[in-house]
Amino acid sequence: MNKRVFRLYWDKDKEEVWINEMCDEGWALKKYFLGTYTFEKCEKGEYTYRIDLMRDIESVQESKDYIKFVEETGAEYVTSWYRWVFFRKKTSEGEFVLYTDNDSRISNYKSIRNMFIIAAFLEFIVAIYLITSLHEMGEIYPYIIFSIALIFILFVILASVAMKTNSKINNLIKEKSIKE
Repeated sequence: MNKRVFRLYWDKDKEEVWINEMCDEGWALKKYFLGTYTFEKCEKGEYTYRIDLMRDIESVQESKDYIKFVEETGAEYVTSWYRWVFFRKKTSEGEFVLYTDNDSRISNYKSIRNMFIIAAFLEFIVAIYLITSLHEMGEIYPYIIFSIALIFILFVILASVAMKTNSKINNLIKEKSIKE
């Protein structure tokens, strides 16, 4: 028996918590694509899930090597989408952590932040282009206004995620400096 759930997450930590909660209810993640999660029945709490951002898409050799490296730790590759990869490990096998030190967590969050900054910047450029095009046409087209509004909303979301991720980085840096 499968279960499909549509959800959009902009925070991988919150997404990870939710997927683990689903597993605690007896639903193991099987597949992910564009906000659609496919789950299959499992024993409650059977797995612990982790999500990571790879440097490139799954088909690139470096990403294949990374997936193989994580699998060698006893984790199982579940699915991936674009650069996001989902792993799981049997809960009975102990704690499952991808990043064990602050430096590696900081580096990971910097990659995530930079991806969202680039995406926000691209959305901003597209919005400016559409505004310029609208101005040059001399006429107001509702579909262009609607497109600009949607792109601007996406820009705000992406920029907000980048700022929240930057806050996580700053907290880890503070935590690191306290420990030293």
